[in-house]
Amino acid sequence: MKNNNLNNLSFKGEDKRFLIVDDDPIMRMVMKSMFKNWEHITIEMVMDGQQALEKLKHSFFDLIIMDLQMPVMNGFQTANAIRNGECGELRKNIPILAVTADLSDMVKTRSSQMDYVLIKPFDLEKLEAAILHCLMPGEQLNKRAN
Repeated sequence: MKNNNLNNLSFKGEDKRFLIVDDDPIMRMVMKSMFKNWEHITIEMVMDGQQALEKLKHSFFDLIIMDLQMPVMNGFQTANAIRNGECGELRKNIPILAVTADLSDMVKTRSSQMDYVLIKPFDLEKLEAAILHCLMPGEQLNKRAN
């Protein structure tokens, strides 16, 4: 059964913009298909951290979903640049959801600039839970308490 928490919440009618950063074209295609039926969600995609920084300098996003292992600039370097204000002060605290297939990255992300880490492969339900954790942490805690 498909879990539609994000559609049901609809972020209280607010539109949300997500930036997906992943060098793998298959993963970008999978992510695009996962988001295609979500209401009030707009996604943009780039292939590496350098492209993400350029995009962030000119656009605002509510969430960054980013692979950690990429050429040119990896996810750790990109998150560090964002948190250090390289894309502007207003963008320093954008939630970053890291995605990785490497379990050893879990340890690294605990001390990094990521808000949450999701291990590949993941399903729609895990993705939704991770996004809720990043965007609505109080809401997620209330759901667990009930």
